[in-house]
Amino acid sequence: MANEEVESGRVIHAFLSLIIPSANIMVIVVLCQLKKKKPNRNYVFILNLAAADLLVGVMCIGEVLDDATDALFDNNLQLCLLRFCMTITPSIGSILTLLLVSLDRYLAVKLPLHYPILMSKKPIIFSLVVLWTVSFLVGHMPLIFSQLQQSNFTDGCGLLSVAKSDYLYIICFGIFIPALLTLIGLHISVGKIAYVQHKQIQRTHLHSDTPTTNLRHFKALRTVFIVILCFILFWGPYYVTAIVKATCASCSLHPQLRNFLYLLGETNSLINPFIYSFWGESLNSHIGMQVSIGIREISPELPRHSQLCGIVYSIEKCQAAFVWQVNCRPCLCL
Repeated sequence: MANEEVESGRVIHAFLSLIIPSANIMVIVVLCQLKKKKPNRNYVFILNLAAADLLVGVMCIGEVLDDATDALFDNNLQLCLLRFCMTITPSIGSILTLLLVSLDRYLAVKLPLHYPILMSKKPIIFSLVVLWTVSFLVGHMPLIFSQLQQSNFTDGCGLLSVAKSDYLYIICFGIFIPALLTLIGLHISVGKIAYVQHKQIQRTHLHSDTPTTNLRHFKALRTVFIVILCFILFWGPYYVTAIVKATCASCSLHPQLRNFLYLLGETNSLINPFIYSFWGESLNSHIGMQVSIGIREISPELPRHSQLCGIVYSIEKCQAAFVWQVNCRPCLCL
């Protein structure tokens, strides 16, 4: 039974090592194309999030190699530390990027007149440099400071097997919890602004450009909220379990459960690209257009206005049209 669980873990690792990099590379390519066609500051942060998830996928490849070499990480303290540091670093980068995206949407709604100055090129570059500097330093603290390393390495390659509980407290109470509380506060603030504007529109019956523009920001923030919720659901169990184990000396954690929770956290890097593909309107439309063009190249004999089950598009009349539907219907321009 134990061998079957180990084998299933290796199969999942191999699957994630293939899918996570592929999905995030696709998102990065599409975002780069969108950024050239229609410059948008928000694309930079989403691109940064995809890059962080791509790094997690690269680490999955390393773990597959570890499985193939009879668990090399389990027998070497420094390699095991490197494995966790290289995984925790992009995880910190992800949550901080979500913080930047939410802050960007908040400023766009709260201070629309000052937004172009506050989120110009230099502040964005500076914020990303600070983000990855903090992520790298906090993520690699056990390698930088030997005081955070466990003196005895005998319990396999686990976070608390190689790093002291102090490091876990730094990650959770110094990064993740403050970031999540800030994210919740930003979403509540934007929700209040949306409610006030909705009431104003109902009273005046005026549909100006500002509410329409802000509606786009609210939709973008909705996507960010889904990403945050998935981050909590996928990484939360791992860190909650680790905190319980760190505070309870008599508690023990089954190695297979530990590996499962770690795999669950890594799966979050696979979910994010699909969230942006299905809920992000710009990405959804652009990916759809690329698929329709690809189908057109493969099957040039199709009529100029084609209807495919699930994909409806028109090359001539509606270049950017892409509608996912259960039944074939006439093309709709988005």
